[in-house]
Amino acid sequence: MLLFQTNFINSYEVKIVTKINSEILTNIDIENESKYLLILNTNLKSLNKNELYELSKNSIIRQIIKKEEVVKYFELEKYSKLGDKLLKEKYTTLGFENKEKYSNFLNKEGFSVEILKEKLLIERLWNSLIYEKFKNKIKIDENDIKNKVETFI
Repeated sequence: MLLFQTNFINSYEVKIVTKINSEILTNIDIENESKYLLILNTNLKSLNKNELYELSKNSIIRQIIKKEEVVKYFELEKYSKLGDKLLKEKYTTLGFENKEKYSNFLNKEGFSVEILKEKLLIERLWNSLIYEKFKNKIKIDENDIKNKVETFI
């Protein structure tokens, strides 16, 4: 008597979507970015699949570009404590008691707490980089702003 064991595996075709400098972006990357965006903002569930796909694709492209630029100026490993702080701010804001509970939630959603920590860190370092680069070029005329507000009111 022969016994056959049949395993049905969900096969998922990996497709290259685009290349950003030396980084290859696949449909799996975009799917993971969709998960990330939905975790951060549940209102995005109202988008249709195409809108979410485009938003996720553009988001991850921006993330790749930001990371490439940030690592030119910062060693991410040296900012691990800042990453931990940003992560704590995120899970506290979302109502989680501690990192472990947030990590469990993320794992259930198919996302890693370490990836989220890196994303938050890159975003913060990017903002710092942009601020430092352009802070001397920004001129704010408080009187002009007050006049426009008064005119508007």
